[in-house]
Amino acid sequence: MNRNKQSGFSLIISLLLLMTLTIIGLAIMRSSILSEKQASNVQEKSVSFHGAQTTNNSIVESYRYDQAILAQTLNAKDLTIKTCVDYTGNVTTDCDVTPTIDSSTGVLKGGTDTTYRGCPSAFKCVGNSSGMNNKNTVGCNVFQHYGEAWVDSNRDGIEDANEAKTEIEQWSLLVAACGNS
Repeated sequence: MNRNKQSGFSLIISLLLLMTLTIIGLAIMRSSILSEKQASNVQEKSVSFHGAQTTNNSIVESYRYDQAILAQTLNAKDLTIKTCVDYTGNVTTDCDVTPTIDSSTGVLKGGTDTTYRGCPSAFKCVGNSSGMNNKNTVGCNVFQHYGEAWVDSNRDGIEDANEAKTEIEQWSLLVAACGNS
């Protein structure tokens, strides 16, 4: 009779140990799933940051080869020009349908709002000192850029609250002839 009581006690201890190990296993699994979600969020934020940086840099570089966009920006002093970049690197002001940056069917979308801030006469360009006292002189045209990009994970073309987004402000200078700004 004493032996049967001990066998039942061993069964209860074994079940408690099994239940404890199951709970620990579930907690570890939940922790790893949470870590994976956090890593995914960090990666999406990094991708959107680089997308915003790409849109800003693309508009700055476009001033070298696309005089139409530069002229449009220069003629809109203190007004904002919206530009978008597609996956081939083309800069456009037609942003009705925001193109994707990463590929033709990608999920990374973005654009840049650029404001021309003028060519102040008192402003000296770094490394440029020729003719700074003239009315029509070589100087620095100042541009302010607000680049933004987001990962359109559901591919609906609309920025949602749960999608990673980054905004970057950047200033650029263009050494060129300044008028009487």
